[in-house]
Amino acid sequence: MLRKHLTAIDGFVLYTTSVLGLGLIVLPSIAARLAGPWSIAIWVALAGISYPMARVMSELGRRYPSASGVTEFISHGLGKEIGQLTGVLYLTAIFVGAPATALFFSEYLTKLMALSHCSQVLVAYCFLVALIGINLADVEMTMRIQRYTFLGFLGLVTLGILLSFSHIDPVRFTDINGVTPSHILETTLICFFAFVGWENAAFSGEEFHDPNDMVKALGASVAVVGVLFTLLSVAIVGVLPRATLTSSNASISDLLRVSIGAHAECISAVAAITIIFIMMISWVRGASRLVFGLARDGVFPSWLSEVDPRTHTPRRALLALGCIWGLSLLLFWVCGFRVDDYLKLASANFLTTYVIIILASWRMLVHESFKIQLTLSSLALVIIVIGGYQALWYPAAVAILFLGGRRMIPALTH
Repeated sequence: MLRKHLTAIDGFVLYTTSVLGLGLIVLPSIAARLAGPWSIAIWVALAGISYPMARVMSELGRRYPSASGVTEFISHGLGKEIGQLTGVLYLTAIFVGAPATALFFSEYLTKLMALSHCSQVLVAYCFLVALIGINLADVEMTMRIQRYTFLGFLGLVTLGILLSFSHIDPVRFTDINGVTPSHILETTLICFFAFVGWENAAFSGEEFHDPNDMVKALGASVAVVGVLFTLLSVAIVGVLPRATLTSSNASISDLLRVSIGAHAECISAVAAITIIFIMMISWVRGASRLVFGLARDGVFPSWLSEVDPRTHTPRRALLALGCIWGLSLLLFWVCGFRVDDYLKLASANFLTTYVIIILASWRMLVHESFKIQLTLSSLALVIIVIGGYQALWYPAAVAILFLGGRRMIPALTH
């Protein structure tokens, strides 16, 4: 049995760290390059649109608190099989998404020390193993590490952004040369994925003292994420010249170079490594709870649902994740894949799970006061699906294998 130890503050940390990550490091620069000053409006709009989607997820997580997270409430809305399929889609997204993020970690580490390509892959796996080790520790100690590291990081990044405001050139806010409607649409699609992750806290639902704390934490988390992305986009558009935006995606690094100077690259590398570390603690935690929940529901072997009586962690589920991530990085290295390939596949699966979540939400919440949230969420997802259809073969293949396998096994046993 998982220990109930999480508070509203912990919920805020889990929500916020699940969303802030690679998006904070690279996406604001890409958005400013494509859409110029319009990128600021895009970030504000997406922050507003992400709230209804996050609110729906937090409400269902509050009603059905479970380590299975989204799988649990989708099972209530669309049936157990679809719920379990969603869990598998989520795990196969993490199968490629976590190694891709770890590879970004090792890439930033090369700014501090020289690493070959092979060494970067090895460092990425060691990073994942270290995260598993942290999550194997007592759950309350792990949460304390994440809480204080994140709050300190949040304060420092906010200070760095505000210091760069003294270098803003107001003329840059009116420079829209070369920006077309297609650029604005493309930027919207790219920036949307900076707000993916609100569902991750639901996997810790049964560990909250009071499930209502999930909803309480959400409002503060959405506000902080929205304000941070908006401040960062204002600083990038107002401070960085077009030449810098054309040649670099390093949002925080470029800003620090202007406001701090000589040691900016080293400081930004440390900042990037820190935010990836904080984000991945949450994702590893969520993934392990999902494996635990699916094993408890009979999708995976039951021995994966055992909880360490001393630390109250799903130890075997965490160790299983270490094995599958090792396989994923081995495939990456042997087959010569690019990090972009893994990110696209992960994004396609996350997008598919969001579609299923909103479909289940329409069925479960449509008669209550959530119609506006559901409508806005649905419209946003339609736009994203249209823009990202080329990578949807991956979730389709996962669904076919999972559903086909479930039907084939009973047929073979009779």
